[in-house]
Amino acid sequence: MRKSCMFLAGASLLGLGLAAPVRADQLPGDKAAQAQTEIQTRWMQDTDLKNNRLQATVDNGVATLKGMVDSEFERTKAAKLAMVKGVNQIDNQLKVGSEGAKATVSDAAITARLKTELVAEDATRGVRVQTNNGVVSLSGTAPSESARQRALELAQTLTGVMRVEDNIKVQPPSGTQ
Repeated sequence: MRKSCMFLAGASLLGLGLAAPVRADQLPGDKAAQAQTEIQTRWMQDTDLKNNRLQATVDNGVATLKGMVDSEFERTKAAKLAMVKGVNQIDNQLKVGSEGAKATVSDAAITARLKTELVAEDATRGVRVQTNNGVVSLSGTAPSESARQRALELAQTLTGVMRVEDNIKVQPPSGTQ
């Protein structure tokens, strides 16, 4: 009888919305689990793949990849990044795009709604918005920490937002110190 163990590939991956259950054929210290964690980490660190929900399982040296990517390029890239120590074959079951078309419309709607809300509040007008696969990236400047917090709060409360990346710099308007 074969034992399996479910675990998440690190708490930091959870925060990025990338962590999916990763099945290991043995306990979390084994080579399969290490390979799975390495794959998830590589995907999380890749600018093209980090916003996709991907899952990797490793069994007897075969990495099975599941999830949805935006393009054939990303599908190929995910497979290349999955070639880690302990993996000698890739079963690439990643699907390209159909969810991507929906995500683009949804992303545009999220961005438009959030921009409208930010402009409505004077203090958050300097914040820029980008959305990719439900991940909102905020950048630009805010005149105070409370304005930065308000922009984050507005983004986090919108329907469809999976995660918010905060790249807002606090910079008081010139002439005020």
